[in-house]
Amino acid sequence: MILNILRRSFISAILIIGIIANEAFSQDNVFETGEELKYEISYGFIKLGYMKFVLTNTKKTGKKTFYNARLEVKTYPEVPFITVNDIFETEMEFSEVEEKDEEELFSNKFYETNFRNRSITRQDCRFNYKKYMVKYSKETDGDLEIDKEIPIKEHIRYRDELSWMYEYRLNSFTNKNYNIPVFSEGEGSSVRYSYNVNKTVIKIEKTNYEIAVIKMEGTSDFTGVFGFKGEFLVLLSDDDYRVPIKAYFNSSLGNVVLELIEYKKAKWTPPPFLK
Repeated sequence: MILNILRRSFISAILIIGIIANEAFSQDNVFETGEELKYEISYGFIKLGYMKFVLTNTKKTGKKTFYNARLEVKTYPEVPFITVNDIFETEMEFSEVEEKDEEELFSNKFYETNFRNRSITRQDCRFNYKKYMVKYSKETDGDLEIDKEIPIKEHIRYRDELSWMYEYRLNSFTNKNYNIPVFSEGEGSSVRYSYNVNKTVIKIEKTNYEIAVIKMEGTSDFTGVFGFKGEFLVLLSDDDYRVPIKAYFNSSLGNVVLELIEYKKAKWTPPPFLK
């Protein structure tokens, strides 16, 4: 009797350790310092430009881990009807949220810079969760347009327009629905998504084989990068790295497609689909 109890306890402990180790391993694979992912943006047969994500830095302090990332969005010079030249920068924190008794990835700082017709607009967001406020400012060509403190709810942890795109990769290891608070353009909003973890397949120009992917579907309530808003579908690599391979978004232009065209990620190649 005692031996059976000890055996069951030992097996349970091994399972718990295995789950924890797998989560840590997946987190390290997803958030790899130096990772670069470049996507081409297309509208029908028209290639509009590109988006380039770079995870620039990782720092651990006690039980907290901080990540810095950068996103560059540009249209190609030959595109006549739209010009986009934007840079997004975020500082994310992965730590336990005491009120929820679980770990989350949320924003601490966010910067957005828009270059338009020799004019530069910059937005600056500093999240102060201890004081339940966001310090938000916006200036154009050095002239301050907005400078205010925006109150937020006591237990909320916001994501910004860039950090939520890293978080959904980490969340893809759990099969449940998400409703994520996002701070955009000086106000709170949200994005909702869920996963279909059944393996499916996709083909892109970058590879000469079919890639194993899982699906994420969702809806954005805010207007994000390149005018994205509303329903979207993202296809993530079916492995421990969860790299977005291809995505379909609604935007101010209509239906837009993103496809991975370049990547820099140690020990990773798109996983082949095995029948």
